[in-house]
Parts: sequence; structure tokens; C-alpha cells
Amino acid sequence: MILLRHITSLAQSLYRCFLYPVKSFLLECSTQSIFKKGSYISKDSLVEGHNYLGKNTEIHGCRLGYGSYINNNGNFSHTDIGYYTSIGVNVTTAVGGHPLNGAAALHPAFTDPERIFGFSYAREKTYNDDTARISIGSDVWIGNNVTILDGAKIGDGAVVGAGAVVKGELPPYSINAGVPARTIRYRFSEEERDKLLKLKWWEKDEKWIRSHIEDFSDVRKLTEDIRE
Repeated sequence: MILLRHITSLAQSLYRCFLYPVKSFLLECSTQSIFKKGSYISKDSLVEGHNYLGKNTEIHGCRLGYGSYINNNGNFSHTDIGYYTSIGVNVTTAVGGHPLNGAAALHPAFTDPERIFGFSYAREKTYNDDTARISIGSDVWIGNNVTILDGAKIGDGAVVGAGAVVKGELPPYSINAGVPARTIRYRFSEEERDKLLKLKWWEKDEKWIRSHIEDFSDVRKLTEDIRE
């Protein structure tokens, strides 16, 4: 078992050192993206184009929508990220759980025979951790040092302040902060929020965005043709 673990670890290291840089370069070119040193995109992740991954940022089992970026030292798993979303430094997801009810021990060695952390006492798997995916909308801004728990849903246009811990659901165009993150106020009036959600400008093509770029400085002008 120890030998197999070391062989697997060596194979992974060789892949990251020699094969992955080539794959990353080709993906960077084909998607017109920027992937900084130490960034990593797992095989089961998707980047849609014009993306940016900062230094030492990793995504595993994620979808990174068009135009979205994650700054340095990010770590994301099982997450769907919308379009044009801005994510700061040291933002991470916390996915997975432990048996809180009934089981006498929390360590996986007592519930999973797979020896996840090198050893196990379990004869069979007695705890199934059904991790819920995280959903982050479009045009979201997440500040530095934020932790996002599994199953969280951050609505389109929402803001998450630095150092927050996100659980549950944050409404579209809300401004949130704290541990856990709570809504402080909204960026726009209810009428303006409804119009923006109907417009869904982030789904427009670049030609449309360029032709309306002056309107983006005034939400009322951008949405003036949207009816209730």
C-alpha cells in the first residue's frame, strides 16, 4: 500500500512538472486566458474563455464562466462560477463533511476503508458524504480571504466582503459581510434589480457589450428599455 501510494504520488508529480505545463499553455492560447505560475486546472474542470487564474490558484471539478477570474492562492472544488465574476486573493471553498450525528468518531479512518489519510480501521463504508455543489453567479465580486461552504449559492451581482464565511444563499445584487455572511444592503432598488436580472447582460455577446459600454456606468440607462 505504501509503495503504491508513492508510485501514484510520483506519477502525479511527473504529470504536473512535465505534461501539465504543455497542456496549460495550449489551453491558455485556445481560450485567450492567463494562467499564472503554480495555477492548476483539473481534468474535470472547464474554463470558458478570457479567464485569469492567479499564482498558485487551483480549480477541481469546476466551471469557470467567460471573463471570470480568480486571484492568487485560490482553491475551488465542485463549484460553478458564472460570467464576468471577480474573485480576490486567498478565496477557498470548504467542501465535504464528517458524521456529526450517531457516529462515535469523526475521523475517516473509522468510517471509510479506503485509507484516505494513510490508514483505516473500517471494514466497510458507513458514512456517505454527498457534497452539494457551490453556485456562484455572474458579475459577482468576492473579496479577499473568503471561505465558501459546500452548497452555498451566491446570486448574480452579489458582493461578498473580505474575510466572510458564506453558507446558504445570498440574494442577487446583495452586499454581504461577516461570519456567517449576512446581507447588509442591496446595490440597487428592487425595480433595478429585476430589470438587470431580466436583461442578463453577461449572456450578451461582445459586440453587444461594446456597443453599450457607455451605458454600463449608469444602471438606469442600461436598463431603460427593459419593461416590468
